[in-house]
Amino acid sequence: MNKEASGSSDQLYAEKLATVRDFTFNEAVTKVFNDMVRRSVPGYEAVVELIGVIAAAHSRSLKRPIHCVDLGCSRGAVTQSLLNQLPNPSTRIVAIDNSDAMIQAARKEITDKRVTFVTEDILQSDFKNADVVVMNLVLQFIDQYDRSKMLKKIRRGLRDDGLLILTEKIHADTEFVEYHHSFKRSRGYSELEITQKRDALEKVMVIDSLETHQTRLNNAGFSQVTVWFQLLNWISLIARP
Repeated sequence: MNKEASGSSDQLYAEKLATVRDFTFNEAVTKVFNDMVRRSVPGYEAVVELIGVIAAAHSRSLKRPIHCVDLGCSRGAVTQSLLNQLPNPSTRIVAIDNSDAMIQAARKEITDKRVTFVTEDILQSDFKNADVVVMNLVLQFIDQYDRSKMLKKIRRGLRDDGLLILTEKIHADTEFVEYHHSFKRSRGYSELEITQKRDALEKVMVIDSLETHQTRLNNAGFSQVTVWFQLLNWISLIARP
């Protein structure tokens, strides 16, 4: 992947801002997104790679090519992971994001015809008979009042033998929060960058406890919820009907 495709270094909060505006997935964020998420989320690369591995294992268990939906696909990292692990030409992936800048960047990076990119609010998306649905660091940006609605929509669009992979930041005690900040420092972020980005995300990214996620998934029709990955206060779940 060339430098233009992979994006630029994240310097969005490196200088003191007169006003820290609420975080949005705009063109400026899109340009630095790959670097930003890699330096902000512990285990991000491993989770992205393993989502593709899990989907491939599911396809083998079903003994057929599968239909995947990547909700909140951003620049397409998860979509690319799915493509890498699912070589069958009959594999189909629908990748959806409400940020046109993200979708345009993803289309430039991924030209595989098995993917359909859609610019759309995922709360309005309509899909059915999905084998694997992925929400990687997305639900936390949806209004809390709409989260149950979103999960119920996913359940309706998922096959009875399908699975949802849900990755989120969760509530943690002060010790884990400090470890996370230390992780960011180790990736080159300054105290100013950490503080300003935290302020930008405060009203936009509202996190839940693990127990809240589990209860919400159960109420949406998922009977089996398993934590398959955790690093500090970041988790990924597999939920099955």
